Amino acid sequence: MDHLDEALVRLAETGPEFDGGLSNHGPMVAEALVRLGAPEMVPGWISAYLPKLDDQPGTRDRITDWRDALGDKRRIGDWTAYFTAALTESSWRDVLALWWPRLSPGLAAGATHGVIRTAHAVRAVADQETDPRQAELAHALAYWAAAYAELPGRPLTTGVRTMEQAAAVLPILELAPKGRIVAHLGNLKDLPEFANAVSALRPPSDVQADLSELSRVFSGVFLAHARHAPIAFTHAVTMPVAVSSILHLLPQETWRPTYDRVWQMSAALYSGYAYQGAVEPPPSADPPAPDELAGRAAETGEEHAIKLTEAALRRHAITEDPVFLHVAARAIEVLGT
Repeated sequence: MDHLDEALVRLAETGPEFDGGLSNHGPMVAEALVRLGAPEMVPGWISAYLPKLDDQPGTRDRITDWRDALGDKRRIGDWTAYFTAALTESSWRDVLALWWPRLSPGLAAGATHGVIRTAHAVRAVADQETDPRQAELAHALAYWAAAYAELPGRPLTTGVRTMEQAAAVLPILELAPKGRIVAHLGNLKDLPEFANAVSALRPPSDVQADLSELSRVFSGVFLAHARHAPIAFTHAVTMPVAVSSILHLLPQETWRPTYDRVWQMSAALYSGYAYQGAVEPPPSADPPAPDELAGRAAETGEEHAIKLTEAALRRHAITEDPVFLHVAARAIEVLGT
């Protein structure tokens, strides 16, 4: 059994949230550490993390009408049983194809951790279809379903602005963030210009390329605001990169609506958390090399620094854009100390 499978077995009886609503990052960090070339660090990291976590909730009742149970965190155990059975009866590709369009409107689930954890699990099981990886996919989909949460408004990219232009004119919610991310973003219903700003983005011409551009633009947002609201702006990068990393495994008819939802979610994180934040200029020095960043991120042990560095290095390997190296360096500096 490799380090990732061993970690997933150890984490299998833990719940998706702990300490009153914090997301369990264990499975995601284990997969990210392996991708960063540090699999030997996984067992020790998991040993230190496990005592923080809550147990997996038990079942309440069998899910018969999934719509009734969607977004009900009290039924996380029921959802886990539901997806465990689904993945026993059908291939993971078929389950993913069926459930992605059902769940993607609720991209805000768990402050985007529903979709991010699912993407990590999909990458893992696509590499190797082991029982622990299949079980983790069931847990990830269950978390997304139980925590399902939609943002105010309907995302439609029907405008003429480029991603850079559209992000530059996003309105800012003039309300100091308080409480959990999903609850705070619910206040966007009181910012009617937000929906118009989302719609002002032009439609994608190439969804994969435009997702990459979205990741690049919001990497710039992270660099500008990381010291002000690092966790929120971390998700504005890790979420689109996570989706981009598994897009090729999704039915093509889901690509465009997924893109629109990803843009809306990233825009919401900016509009919700840029209030009263000092804007930092882009770094002027050359960034560290990818191997150095991977090692430094793993050594921090900090879950967000590890996950954001893995996401940034993944995009850099494809695009060679130095902004992703700068993002990893800033994440290690801000989150890992």
